[in-house]
Amino acid sequence: MYRLSPFTYLVEGLIGYAVGRQDVNCSPVEFVSLEPPSGLTCEQYMAPYLSMAGGYLSNPTATSACSLCAVRTSDDLIGRTFNIFYDHHWRNAGIVIGFSFFNVRELTDKVELVH
Repeated sequence: MYRLSPFTYLVEGLIGYAVGRQDVNCSPVEFVSLEPPSGLTCEQYMAPYLSMAGGYLSNPTATSACSLCAVRTSDDLIGRTFNIFYDHHWRNAGIVIGFSFFNVRELTDKVELVH
């Protein structure tokens, strides 16, 4: 029923447009600390993971105590967590307008039948 409700698209459109495409800066307590293998920088060690999962390193050239923030943009966070995407705002607006138009049309047809 989630995808059948017009409120799904209204909420996704509003939230996605309001908070989408914003950079996220982790506070010091939100970083995950990890050690790269000997001879590798944090960037060399974490590159495959970052290209797949996103996020950023606060110290990419360090050779110990890598600090990883798992989220780079608000799109990463709300997309992965709530399945809300900024790029869907026009699609969502069209669905809400279409749903509204259809329901107003049905309502006016029923009112005409009563009179």
